[in-house]
Amino acid sequence: MKTWKKVLIIGSLCTLAGAFTALGAPGYENIAVSRVSGSVNIRTEANTSSTVVGKINNDCAAEILETVEGEGGQWYKIRSGSVTGYIKAEYFVTGEAAAAKAKEVGHTYGTIKGATTVRLRETPDLNGRTLTLLSQGAICSVTGQEGDFYKVAVDTDLEGYVSKEYIETETEFKEAVSTEEEQAQAEEKAQAQKEADAAIQALEQAKAQQQDSGFSSASKKTSSGIPVIEANPEKGTQENVAAPVVSKPEDVAKNTQTDSNGPSAGNEDSSKVVSASRNAVVAYAKQFLGNPYVYGGTSLTNGADCSGFVMSVFSHFGISTGRSSREQAGKGKTISVNEVQPGDLLFYAGGDYINHVGIYVGDGKIIHASNPATGICYAPANYRTPCKAISFFD
Repeated sequence: MKTWKKVLIIGSLCTLAGAFTALGAPGYENIAVSRVSGSVNIRTEANTSSTVVGKINNDCAAEILETVEGEGGQWYKIRSGSVTGYIKAEYFVTGEAAAAKAKEVGHTYGTIKGATTVRLRETPDLNGRTLTLLSQGAICSVTGQEGDFYKVAVDTDLEGYVSKEYIETETEFKEAVSTEEEQAQAEEKAQAQKEADAAIQALEQAKAQQQDSGFSSASKKTSSGIPVIEANPEKGTQENVAAPVVSKPEDVAKNTQTDSNGPSAGNEDSSKVVSASRNAVVAYAKQFLGNPYVYGGTSLTNGADCSGFVMSVFSHFGISTGRSSREQAGKGKTISVNEVQPGDLLFYAGGDYINHVGIYVGDGKIIHASNPATGICYAPANYRTPCKAISFFD
């Protein structure tokens, strides 16, 4: 769902789509931040009878292009995201108030650069304990800075420090959404729902076929302890440290040997159920992309945290994962991080204990509930070093 626009930092402030000038510089009076309840329409003309071209929600940034007298008083012609149109002036704060508000509502991100992996340290110095390794291209929230280090949040439950040498910062603002974008979002959501329904139907058909063949295999679930993160060197200043490689499912398939006599009918039916189960879990989870992150939450629509998201997705299929990420790491069957397949769980540690979990969806990606800024989203599977993987399907 497109609600944020990435813009490069200029000093401590930023520009929006090339329209904002650095706050405090001449022209900052053209900055506006929306102040609405729910959403307000943006129109082609300064009256409520004209065509709606988009909508703007609360705390969205815009550039004022023109001030005009319209229906019921003063209107602004604004540009926000891809939308240009008219809206009543009463729905915005402007000038210095908008500049101050922009500092509150803008969200600063950092992207890891310059090394394959970079240490997230407990303290802002090169001798600080390593909490985890962040892969090149990983994105985290920047919450402050101390000396030569940025303080960053990686997901909600892990904070630490990254050398400024290895991070590039950007700020994002919410923007208006055009009617075309809104329609595209609705179509995308409907398509995700359709794909989830189809995947679940395929799973039911595979189960029925297995039952008809008279073959039933008991699920095997093993419990294991929670490991200490392996990739956690404490000494030295070198940032470029190797991280585990998460294989794509097609690579795993190439390395999987089958019986020379071929699979039995029962095993073939069982394999179909496993494959359909994996596809159904992933398709079901994808429906909730863009939904909110809520600490302690378990609602797939109103908000969940990382383990609440996993628990609720799997419970839809009658699989009990437990509530916390550490509890979930002790369920199912432990597998190699390098052999995950769609529907398996990847776990991440902060220091010596597991504190985050995501669902592997294939192509080197996970879907997870990360933090309030991103909500439920995709991420590279090795955006931070995975320390454990489990499967409920083997």
